[in-house]
Amino acid sequence: MSVFAVTYLYGPDTQTRMDNRPAHRAWQSNLVERGVILSSGPLDDEPQPGGLLILSAADRAEVESHLAEDPYASIGVIEEVSIRGWTPVFGPFAES
Repeated sequence: MSVFAVTYLYGPDTQTRMDNRPAHRAWQSNLVERGVILSSGPLDDEPQPGGLLILSAADRAEVESHLAEDPYASIGVIEEVSIRGWTPVFGPFAES
């Protein structure tokens, strides 16, 4: 499995995003339980609100498939998504 760093940049509709946060977090919780999301959380709001997700997946296509199931994706509050392969060298996600 490979590790991927995903960043979200959110659009200006904060109310819709907050209203749907419980569903977004339930989706994340399910992926944590399955070992797909290794860590996640919001980024500082400056210059724009966003989130960071660290995922374990076979390839980029698998990451994209998971992200398509995020409730935030279907309601249009994500303005930009970046998916990058990541090679952790130190810390809990580094390979032995």
